[in-house]
Amino acid sequence: MVQSPICQALNLSDGQPCKANATTWEKVFCRFHGKQYYGLYIGYKRRKARLDSLSDDAPPYLRASNVPLANEPFEGVTDEKTLREIHAHIYHEYALIEKVINAKKLHHKHFYWLRMDYGNQAYLDILSNRRHIVLRALEKLKTRITQALYEREKWYKWIRDVQQEEEATREKESKKVKHEAAMFKRYWDKMQTRITARREKEDRQRPDAYLDAAYQEHSKYIDLINHFLWIEVLADVESENATPKVDGSTKPSPGIAKKGKKPKSKAAKAADVQLPGQSRILEMIVNDGQSSDDQEPSGGGSVKSNFETESELRRRLKEGMKKDYTTIEGQVWVGTLEFPDGTHLKTSSLADEEIDSLAKEIKEIKLLLFCRLLLSHASLLRAAVKSSSVEEFLNDPEIAVSDLRDLCLRVEQPSLQDIRDACADRTRGDESEGEDDEGDILEEERYEDVYLHMYRYMHIQGPYWLLMKILGQQQIMVAGGQDEPSKLERMPFKEARQQKMKVQVCGKSIWNYSSENSTTQDGWLQFSVMAKDCDLRNAAQLCRNWDEFEQLTFLTGWQYFPASNWVSWGGDKLTQELHELGFFPYFKDFDAEKLSHLQGQKDIVETRNIIVGHMKRNDPATRRFLQYLTMRSSEVLVLVRDGKTGKILTAPEKDQLWTMRGKREVNETKWNILLEVGRKYFQMVGKFRKWRLGSEDYYDVWIWDYTPSSDPTRLCSVIGLELHKARRITKLTERHNRKEPFLRGLTRDQDTTRVRSIQPGEQILSLWDEITNRSNVSMSTDVLNQELLKVKINDGFPVEASPYLLYNEADAAEDLILFPEELNTHNRNFLFREVTNSFTREAISITSINVAVANTLNSLKADGDANWGTDSASACEDEETHFVNPWSQSQIWEDAIATINHTPISSERKELLRRVGLLSESSDVIRGGINSLSSVMPKLKEADTRMVVEKDRGAALVEDFHAADLEPGAQEKYAETCNILSGILGSRQTSESTDWVWFLATTLDWLDLRTDYDTYTHEPQEAWPHAFITQDIVKAFALMAMFFPNLDVCQPVTSFFKSEEGLKYKDTSILKPHERGQTLPDCRTRTSTVFRPKEFWKEWDEAPKDAKADGRHHADAVPMKWSVATRPIIAKLYLAGIVAPAYHKDPFGLALANTEPHRPDQLDLFINYPDRDNDTTDPIFDTPSKWPVLLPLAKTFASKSSGAKFAILRVWSAPHFYPVDVTDEGMRYLTSFLDSRGRSWAWRFVPKDMSYSESAAHVVLKERLKLLREQLKVGDRVVHRGEVILVMGTDELDLLRYVTAVTFAIQTKPWYREIDLWKSFVNVDLEFLEGLDPYWLD
Repeated sequence: MVQSPICQALNLSDGQPCKANATTWEKVFCRFHGKQYYGLYIGYKRRKARLDSLSDDAPPYLRASNVPLANEPFEGVTDEKTLREIHAHIYHEYALIEKVINAKKLHHKHFYWLRMDYGNQAYLDILSNRRHIVLRALEKLKTRITQALYEREKWYKWIRDVQQEEEATREKESKKVKHEAAMFKRYWDKMQTRITARREKEDRQRPDAYLDAAYQEHSKYIDLINHFLWIEVLADVESENATPKVDGSTKPSPGIAKKGKKPKSKAAKAADVQLPGQSRILEMIVNDGQSSDDQEPSGGGSVKSNFETESELRRRLKEGMKKDYTTIEGQVWVGTLEFPDGTHLKTSSLADEEIDSLAKEIKEIKLLLFCRLLLSHASLLRAAVKSSSVEEFLNDPEIAVSDLRDLCLRVEQPSLQDIRDACADRTRGDESEGEDDEGDILEEERYEDVYLHMYRYMHIQGPYWLLMKILGQQQIMVAGGQDEPSKLERMPFKEARQQKMKVQVCGKSIWNYSSENSTTQDGWLQFSVMAKDCDLRNAAQLCRNWDEFEQLTFLTGWQYFPASNWVSWGGDKLTQELHELGFFPYFKDFDAEKLSHLQGQKDIVETRNIIVGHMKRNDPATRRFLQYLTMRSSEVLVLVRDGKTGKILTAPEKDQLWTMRGKREVNETKWNILLEVGRKYFQMVGKFRKWRLGSEDYYDVWIWDYTPSSDPTRLCSVIGLELHKARRITKLTERHNRKEPFLRGLTRDQDTTRVRSIQPGEQILSLWDEITNRSNVSMSTDVLNQELLKVKINDGFPVEASPYLLYNEADAAEDLILFPEELNTHNRNFLFREVTNSFTREAISITSINVAVANTLNSLKADGDANWGTDSASACEDEETHFVNPWSQSQIWEDAIATINHTPISSERKELLRRVGLLSESSDVIRGGINSLSSVMPKLKEADTRMVVEKDRGAALVEDFHAADLEPGAQEKYAETCNILSGILGSRQTSESTDWVWFLATTLDWLDLRTDYDTYTHEPQEAWPHAFITQDIVKAFALMAMFFPNLDVCQPVTSFFKSEEGLKYKDTSILKPHERGQTLPDCRTRTSTVFRPKEFWKEWDEAPKDAKADGRHHADAVPMKWSVATRPIIAKLYLAGIVAPAYHKDPFGLALANTEPHRPDQLDLFINYPDRDNDTTDPIFDTPSKWPVLLPLAKTFASKSSGAKFAILRVWSAPHFYPVDVTDEGMRYLTSFLDSRGRSWAWRFVPKDMSYSESAAHVVLKERLKLLREQLKVGDRVVHRGEVILVMGTDELDLLRYVTAVTFAIQTKPWYREIDLWKSFVNVDLEFLEGLDPYWLD
């Protein structure tokens, strides 16, 4: 029987061969697949026919083109519509080709899969090639469309720019016409009289003369300019009643209607009352920068058009003007030296001689102003240079009337800048001013500092500053290889400097650029007279530098300028005192009590008082003031921005930035922040403020209360107190010392009561003589006791006042620690920098930053930057070969394993190496360290981030700990230890002995540890696993092996002291335990508060009672000698990051000074905590009485082991604290304390004065040794008491193993605890222990 053929098709559903009998299509397919075959074939043919006929419907451009589609760039098409048609056609062709190819492949795959049809494949290749050509044509076409659209947009933009330019020109011309009409209207009567008189005169000389329209127009501009320059005084045709009264108001000229302001409605007035500073800021932020009562800041850019003739000016100066107090916010004290009786209503009149001198000088300044205006008028400058006088210039027939009109308008309303420049021109010499590039230079910072700043203040600073800073740092690094340090320009492109020269304009010699030097005192006096309607807030913006601005403010405070509205600048007493001390507020809101409210159980709002101002940049007093404020975080919070760079220099923690917050219910725990200091706040205050500085020589200082809803008096008092101390004022008269040169040159005229300059040779009483008069009385505030003190100017404060009110010897002692660089008289860098230590970079990986810096350097080198220096390139190559990082191994270890890798290793030893992770299963080579940048980068990416951060933090903390070690000689001892250790680890191993490596391998095997952990434990109590076991065990061995010179296994370490580098440490006291044991440490004891006898606190216990009886603050009861002793210690601990300013209003303890029996003449810091009277037994801790006694245990062990060796290892601790973290906020409050200045501090590490602190240290060490309890036989071979560990060995080698293991366990994770070699005794016998002072074993 013949078997029926099987269908040759594949199922479309699952791709499997069909198993049915073939019955159709010549018995090739089954009936079902026969129908599928036909259907797919017809579909494929239909699509192919559509593809073949597509060329008949091609757009005209394609049909007419002789260029193949593969080479067609479409550059001849500019019309967008045509391009769109071509794109649609080609895209349709691409889609059809894709469909034909897919249909052909599908048909062949399922029905001819057993046949090798090369003709079908050739046809598919043709279609694929055509598809590729069409796809590339589509890409070219899209590019051409984009170009066409861009060109069209550029055309539209050009049209738009031209239209806008024409519109602006029309508006500008319209404004000129309006100004011209207004000007003529103001001076029409005077001008008409003058023109008529001139016409009559010329008619008499020329009977048949006539004036055409052009001559009349020309003449009126000339007359007005002469009138403005006081060259010819126009006839005064106004009646006496029409003369403007000099009363401080600006009365319009006759015929001019002054446009009055629309009176405010009652609702608007109510809004003004209900919206003080912060409420308005909040409304502006909510309304996206708009406020319901927005108004433009006072002042303007030009002088108002109320021109004065010389006679009017003389009358104003003689009679005085009514003072304008409308913008003063606080109280004005009358009857003071600055504001004597009778000077508060009107400006003082000037003497006739001074008026004559001023009028003469102003006339000269007007000519200089006219000449300076001509310099900026190109069409008039040529005629002005040719002319020898103003009259000759004005009579030049070549000058166009339109130019005269423009000039006339500018002369009538010059800008304040023009007036200031003209006043400065009068006293300028013939020497060109030197160029000062300081303003164009950014300070150079380390790359890592930029990243640290980003982490801390990105939420305030914003990303743009960071971007610009990083780009700047890259440029600095590129130029870093040059011989001289590179300077980074603030802007990428600097304008070409103008050539400086003097030119003759209308006979006057004038410089072709504005003066960048400070204007003189007389120059500002002339300015204030000429710009009589100008506000001092506008004048401040014209100051070239801070010193000029401060001088201007000082003279204004003493009423030197006869300007009616300048009195509002610093007129109130608070602002005046702040100005006097160098703080210039521009925004303040002291309505916290009013704005804070509680309505029943709902709508709770808390507000903080705030004041914002400027202080001088790069000034020692400013730096001290800002540093003092940052140390008062329990009272005030401060944020500082650099006016030059925009950098945030310091700021409180993120949760303390708020100044207004609220919640709906009393029981709610979460507050809604309504307003906080940040970028939005900065922007809104920028819109709200009324004045700005013209220079960048300032710090922007934001100060606000820590306690919400409080009286602003406390905030102002703290600011005033710290400003006095920053100025180092010991007597109230010293407030004026820095202004003594100015005060000695000024006097108060007895006839006019006006402050004026003392003329050369004039013998008269100066303001300085008035200030230092012993009969004067000054008022001051006692901050701590909140009292107002009345003090004679040269006397000290009364007995009841705080001894810490002014600068004193305790402040001086503290400043020596905070600002040591001020001792260098040549140092002129007083920029404020925030205190930085391990806690300011706590969550930052320095390793990651260093890798980023090195990678950037390599990238710049690889790019072939032209500015790359040779030194930098070689340094980069060195970094590539040896890049120091946490995974780096010491040189001594690298040399030893290199020796091992080049010698045969037995199978037993290989198995040992594999058990401890030094050898992998697939390799016979011991792994080395990661010392190159290319190897560090992938390692850093895969490593646990917290591990790297904690490793970096541990290294930083060790440095900070030793910086806070105040024991005499401790810094030198630590430096010597580091030098010896780095010398040992970095030395080359000259011998072939590698026994010490096998010793460490067996030690790790004994401890059941591995060196190849790829995980990390986040538990703080756990010491491993982590990736740095090898580094830690090698370091522990190096520290201990130096005490075993007789052991061969220690030879690579002990040989260091025979090397050239180690010879200088051959006689180090570290290796002389007998010598060290004879001298006890010169530091305070560790005894905590609860274990001290009550007699220790006796002197202090009586002092608060006396203070309370006198009604004084208890901090005032601290004797001055105690403050002198304690505050420098606190300052050192603060700089090291051990203590920090606390956000605690009522701290737990109080800083005192006292002596101890072993140091009877040395006062030291002790913290008096209130629980010192509690019972000295606590079930949580083992008290010292329960600790094991070490010497009997050593005797017992020695009796059992002849030749026993011992080690006394002391865990390092500072005199005032243990290296134990205080992380819990509640616990940190229990460590807080108050110093003698009333500042709150909190410890970041356990203070030794804290109750049961010695027991806490004992428990921490106990928990660490418990990790190796079985291996170390804790309690038998290893015993500890407090910080002291007794290690016992049967011989030297046995002891070496135990001390290495103990040292490793102590110094590994978290990497900031150490064995103090200077207070430890290693490899000693029992006789030595018996001869030690009991201190060393306790």
